[in-house]
Amino acid sequence: MYSEDEIDIIEKHIEHYYGNFEFVFHEKVSPDIHVDICLIPPSEECNWYTLVTMGMGAHLMNVPNQLKEDQLERAELVICLPEYWKLDKEHLKDEKWYWPIRLLKELARFPGENNTWLGWGHTVSYDGPLSYTTELCASILINPPCGNIGGNTCTLPDGEEVNFYQIIPLYGDELEFKLKNGTQKLLDKMNDNILLVNPHRLNVLNQIDIENPLVELK
Repeated sequence: MYSEDEIDIIEKHIEHYYGNFEFVFHEKVSPDIHVDICLIPPSEECNWYTLVTMGMGAHLMNVPNQLKEDQLERAELVICLPEYWKLDKEHLKDEKWYWPIRLLKELARFPGENNTWLGWGHTVSYDGPLSYTTELCASILINPPCGNIGGNTCTLPDGEEVNFYQIIPLYGDELEFKLKNGTQKLLDKMNDNILLVNPHRLNVLNQIDIENPLVELK
């Protein structure tokens, strides 16, 4: 787990770059790492929910030796939900509303369970759809455009960095396209609408015109 000083830095980072969180989904039972989720409600500036993990980065991921100097061992995850999303206790009993939270928790544990790491452009696929309400069945991690500039990296008191990545759920053929053509080619086909989870969104490979290309904050 993070130390108290590290938690303080992480909380201030989240509030500064993503917004004030009024509620935290605290894990009562943690099988391995302890992953809480900060809930930032919609505001006039950002009319969506932003969910940010807090705990994944307390543990070092198994990053290849040639990338050690890039300080990629620590990460936290972000996902953005439309303002209509139901996040109260009763609605979250239904997988229709709960699956983004489950996705955050599963991806936060993925590196430890598989002795690997997650970073920009990495994708994770699943055996089936992410929920009974959608055909989305994979995820890609990108730098978070949903926060203020600089929000993708937080420096801890000892100088180590925690990297923040936004989760974008994908369709199966979008995943295949990325694996064949690379992350940037897929991002070039996306626009800002992709940043909010939409269980029934259009497949970007079927869109002809892109009015607002997705621009990542590096």
